[in-house]
Amino acid sequence: MDRRLLLAGGLAPILLWAASVRAQGSGHGHAHSGNEVKIGHHEVELTVRGTEATLLVRDERDQPVDAASFSATAVVLARGNERRTLEFRPAGANRMVAPVDFPFDGKFRATVTLRGPGGDLGTGRFNVDPVR
Repeated sequence: MDRRLLLAGGLAPILLWAASVRAQGSGHGHAHSGNEVKIGHHEVELTVRGTEATLLVRDERDQPVDAASFSATAVVLARGNERRTLEFRPAGANRMVAPVDFPFDGKFRATVTLRGPGGDLGTGRFNVDPVR
């Protein structure tokens, strides 16, 4: 019995550490309370406030990337499982914005394709709680 308690006591910290690492996902500290996903060599954060969706782009060193040469498209799940497409455009600094002119239920679910000067950089899936 003592041996089992000792074994369980030794495994508990390891399991807690593994759970915390997994909970962090692929992103890290969400600066704007969005959902952060790695797309290509970039960390991309999606936030939705009211009728506007915003993408923030950072590099692998967590530094803001000038979004002037980027664009993005998102396929979003709207109300009634209808698919809608958003076109993101640069909005200064590391931001890109797109209008959200359709209703959606609950979380904002989107598949984003990020494009740079050389073409598609990759795709990421987001599941964001909107701020209404």
